[in-house]
Amino acid sequence: MKKLLIYIMWVPVLFSCRTVVNNDPSGQIDQIDTVIQVESIENEATAYYAPDRMKYSDAVYLDRIESVQLHASEWVFGPAVIPFGSDKKLTLSFDELSDKTSNFYFSFILCDAMWQPVDLMTNEYLEGFDEEPLSNYTFSMNTLIPYIHYSVDFPTENMKPKKSGNYILQVYYYESSEKKTAITKRFFVTENSIGITTDVKNATNLEQRNYQHEIDFMLNKNGLEIVDPYRSLTVVVQQNGRTDNPITTLKPKMVNGDLMDYNFESGNIFDANNEFRHFDAKSIAYYTDRISSIKRIGNQVHVYLKTDYRRPFDRYMTEDDINGRFLIKNDDDKNSDAESEYVWVHFLLAYDAPLTEGSVFLQGAFTQWGFSEKYKLNYDYAQKGYADSLLLKQGYYNYQYVFLKDGETAADAAFIEGRHAEADNDYTIYVYYREPGEVYDRLLGVQTVNSRKK
Repeated sequence: MKKLLIYIMWVPVLFSCRTVVNNDPSGQIDQIDTVIQVESIENEATAYYAPDRMKYSDAVYLDRIESVQLHASEWVFGPAVIPFGSDKKLTLSFDELSDKTSNFYFSFILCDAMWQPVDLMTNEYLEGFDEEPLSNYTFSMNTLIPYIHYSVDFPTENMKPKKSGNYILQVYYYESSEKKTAITKRFFVTENSIGITTDVKNATNLEQRNYQHEIDFMLNKNGLEIVDPYRSLTVVVQQNGRTDNPITTLKPKMVNGDLMDYNFESGNIFDANNEFRHFDAKSIAYYTDRISSIKRIGNQVHVYLKTDYRRPFDRYMTEDDINGRFLIKNDDDKNSDAESEYVWVHFLLAYDAPLTEGSVFLQGAFTQWGFSEKYKLNYDYAQKGYADSLLLKQGYYNYQYVFLKDGETAADAAFIEGRHAEADNDYTIYVYYREPGEVYDRLLGVQTVNSRKK
């Protein structure tokens, strides 16, 4: 894709080059301008793909940062959603693999419905200060790999959002007076001013009804004034926690008074995929069902999972999962935050030969649902499969294998995992409203429904 981007940018360069040649018979100016423009394009493309470039998505920018979680303070699996004007809080936690603390700070950035930063001053959407120090931390105790566990509950009395919408939580530090991003996480502030009634069912299309889910819903604006809902409303439908495959283009099928109908037979469809795979490493004193062996090599613990296999043509098997989430938990000690070990977890997906025109990634909440090189699996000819080893904190993890075609941004889980309408998925609907003349999107409501627990 990087090459494609450079190629696309080359086209206007070539045309401008031809124009200059007509005015410069020697061609020297043209050659100089072309070199300068090409170097500029390549520099821009390189900067765009740089790992430390800040992204308005869930991402980690430092190799020493692990186990990043953001959730409702009252429940570790609670969504990162704050009702506007309430005293509800979210909790951010993460570990720094070090024995020395860093001076981290955090702040919030307001984004529009498509996660682009809005053109507003910080004091227009934040009440109080525009940054706070992240000063709550604990040193690990009696662990083979030392680390520091950080956590913070927010909003705080000193900094809180004063508009609804999409927000980026940015964790950063200063290096020679330059701000360096360490973590970005998405969260939401919702007004809960609109009613959302959801119906998740097998696809209406007979050919796909055994493989896909259809998400129909009705919005009730409850007397709220919404000018031109066909243009001013943005509805986003998300499957589980994934950020690579949301549906963002739905418009009301019909508006009748306060009711807006989003009942379609296409456009609101997701592959149902399969139940997530899992492994349980809450204890390293015994083997659980998915662990083949546990070895201590030097000062590190290695956990080898049983070999995974493709399952697109396997019969559906009912299995409880947590839809891609993970839980930090240590059954061997009391304090899971500070006494859990970091262990090397070895994955192997059996495959006769490497795939072409794409890559295989691990995906789940522990990967931030993204496609960084860290979670890309390389083909191992000796083991005849895709293999990887990751340093993970003790706990219970859900994961799946996805195939990402070259040049695309949405991965295909069904290619490796299969797809079954019986599989349970969490679907979340976000409803945004852009008032006339405004530059940001209010978040009117959020609704999550499980396909099995209707």
